[in-house]
Amino acid sequence: MNCKECGASVAELDTRHLLGCCGLTLQEYALRHALPLDLLLSPDRLGAGIADAELPRMPAAGPNEAAGAVLAGLQLAGRVRKAGSQCHISGEVAWLDLLFWDMAQLAPYGFRFHQAYQYAADAHRVVASNQLAALCGNLSSPCLSAGCLASERRLKYATYLAHAGELHAGYLFMPFDSADEADDTAEYFSRELLAATCRLDAGTPLLRTQTRADAARLLDGLRQELEAMPGVWQRFHPRTPAVAVSKEVVFDSAHFLTDHPAKCSNLHGGRYVLHVTVSDTIDPVTGCVLDYGYLKRVVNKRVVECFDHHTLNYANPELAWRSTTELLSVFIWEQLIDFLPGLSRLTLYETPQSWCQYTGPDLETWQQRGGNPLLTRFTDPALGRSPWRQSLYENPREKERVHYD
Repeated sequence: MNCKECGASVAELDTRHLLGCCGLTLQEYALRHALPLDLLLSPDRLGAGIADAELPRMPAAGPNEAAGAVLAGLQLAGRVRKAGSQCHISGEVAWLDLLFWDMAQLAPYGFRFHQAYQYAADAHRVVASNQLAALCGNLSSPCLSAGCLASERRLKYATYLAHAGELHAGYLFMPFDSADEADDTAEYFSRELLAATCRLDAGTPLLRTQTRADAARLLDGLRQELEAMPGVWQRFHPRTPAVAVSKEVVFDSAHFLTDHPAKCSNLHGGRYVLHVTVSDTIDPVTGCVLDYGYLKRVVNKRVVECFDHHTLNYANPELAWRSTTELLSVFIWEQLIDFLPGLSRLTLYETPQSWCQYTGPDLETWQQRGGNPLLTRFTDPALGRSPWRQSLYENPREKERVHYD
């Protein structure tokens, strides 16, 4: 086999040879030359890991505080996983330099880089995973001491943000494995960086910066640490194309229109088809505007579960009077904008021949103005205090009778 980088004839290409001739891993080489890994790997190399004997034991002196801070940040980001006697830290092929930066910081723990290959039956192809591996025993002591310096704590949260944070329409989204971790992080960002966050119910604990200004303060507060990590600062300040992506969901609902002069005043049902469109710049690491899986989970939880096989008028008081596609679109927008700040358009089909398109306020405007008054006609407390109703209560006995009848 000839190496397409250096032209050398080799029995089999591997990362060791490629790092020596061009600085690439085998997976990067396959991507550069649009070759399937199946053609580059012999079957005996599939499933092979790195042996414990190849991994060093941590020296008696132990890790320094900086290494502990990076490890703590990676654990907070959910990147450290136990695999038998080893602990692995995963990384994306598009961001291997950051994984190599991790390895350099974690050198006192004995982490080593390894690219593993296996045949994925569902994908019908050989896939690669990029990992740092170390002996679990090396990680037995606490990552950060109780009296660690403020700089180490900043490094911990900068490492977390670099590996888990995502920027959507100027807002930072940050997932966590537990609610306690989310609360601790929110408290740190508020106290030390003056960046407010809010908790979102997306199935798993999720923080979002309260405003775009909070996202800017958070990033600027950790700028020194983030700029030291390859590609991270650029990821949070992308100069990539802006595109729009859409997701279609379906729900079956009944409804009626109060005081409507035609048949729509009767209870009737139908199949609603909703197109949710989000516009933003492309994430340079993921190649996406946002994960379609996240988009589907949010829309299902906030919209479909609320309306599917329900009567719209009884599902929410905002729609009790008129559950038209117009008001339904306004309501759906307000259910989604907290989770999808890049939301740019809703298209709601009541029938294949009848639909509504709606573009509502962005998240910042919605936060300032609150909900649309069209949805609060009957939930507004001022309705019962209308001056035009005072005459109903002029006579005390009449007031009592009206009140209780």
